[in-house]
Amino acid sequence: MHELYGTNLAKVYDEIYQGFIDYPQEYKFYKNICQEYKASNILEIACGTGNLASFFIKDFKNYIGLDYSEAMLAIARSKNTSANFIQGDMRQFSIKEQLDAILITGRSTSYLTSDSDLESTFSSVRKNLKTKGVFIFDCIDSERFMRYISKNKNVTHESNVNGKEFYRDSEWKKIASERYQLIDWKAEYFKIENDNKIMLGKDQTIFRAFSPSEIKQKLKFYRFKLLEIFDRPTYAFDTYMFVAEKLED
Repeated sequence: MHELYGTNLAKVYDEIYQGFIDYPQEYKFYKNICQEYKASNILEIACGTGNLASFFIKDFKNYIGLDYSEAMLAIARSKNTSANFIQGDMRQFSIKEQLDAILITGRSTSYLTSDSDLESTFSSVRKNLKTKGVFIFDCIDSERFMRYISKNKNVTHESNVNGKEFYRDSEWKKIASERYQLIDWKAEYFKIENDNKIMLGKDQTIFRAFSPSEIKQKLKFYRFKLLEIFDRPTYAFDTYMFVAEKLED
């Protein structure tokens, strides 16, 4: 799995995404689902720099944040000293006690670029989730996103945080594949300082978009009951949010 944001860009990510995502509103959405299904022990996969963790630890009995990037987790720990963060891979992780809810946030399913990645993740989630526990995650919708990038190969997103002005220039290119909807994403990050545009860093990764039917098929195979689907447009991607319940073995 590619680590998109390494040490050099972790701090950039932490600031810039606070201008892209309304974290209080994002948290309210997840909180309502977790409370509806009476979840108190929660694992957030792809917790990043802990922008949602700061809310979760106030309202829920037990919260664990898991991320692939140690650089991200270092920032998360510095901001949330009472939270439990662990480094791990969503495709293969183990928590001591099974959980009421497991979340994959921030469209991080996009980095599961093969069926084996997706299957390993669903299997690990199942092992670490209580029977009738809920699995909550979002995916970029392949139909709408592929149509979008065919017309918008280069896009700039602006972020204003604490009086600072940032920009991310993205270049998206579809990768030829008979099986998967894969995208080559190149990104450059800038800030404006004294009217000058200063390069902060650049990165490149491959990510995947999914159709709802792909996700439904995998959930059924790994014995999850689909409870709800939400259509959730975001600042950059059209997404579907899935809520599923672990069935008995």
